[in-house]
Amino acid sequence: MVKKNRFITVGAAAAVALGVGFATQPARADVAADVPPVSSVTLSQGVTSAPFRIKAQDGRKVLYRKAVVQPGASTGWHYHVGEEIAVINSGTFTRIDGSDCSVKEYGPGESLVEPVGPTTVHMGVNRGTEPVELYVVDIVPTTATGPTTAAPDPGCDVDAVTSKSTAAGAE
Repeated sequence: MVKKNRFITVGAAAAVALGVGFATQPARADVAADVPPVSSVTLSQGVTSAPFRIKAQDGRKVLYRKAVVQPGASTGWHYHVGEEIAVINSGTFTRIDGSDCSVKEYGPGESLVEPVGPTTVHMGVNRGTEPVELYVVDIVPTTATGPTTAAPDPGCDVDAVTSKSTAAGAE
């Protein structure tokens, strides 16, 4: 059973940061005629059915990142200091929840929303043969030095749970 977590809602500011809702203005005379005044390129998109919401008491900074996990590599056990939404662009990303050692795989076009705080330790693993490419938006406190904090191993047998998920996926 996969545990439901707290999720975040992206507001208008984040939508603009993601390239949504741009308004165009007439071209300026000093801009080449073939260059649009505003352009936007969707780098990746994904679908999630998870409800989510942002709760911020203080200022936040927004990080927009491309993360690549090579075959056989893992993120290590960690938790998030702020909200995160990730889109799997390529590869298969295996997420292990440290609270119950449950495993969920995400493929291209899927999104995941990570919970916040030290009680939500988890790890991502690439058990495939190609790199996993993710596009990530983190909304973290302005005092944060990074989006995640390393955490101790919660005692999950990573080799057993990931080989079970791989075997189950082969059926």
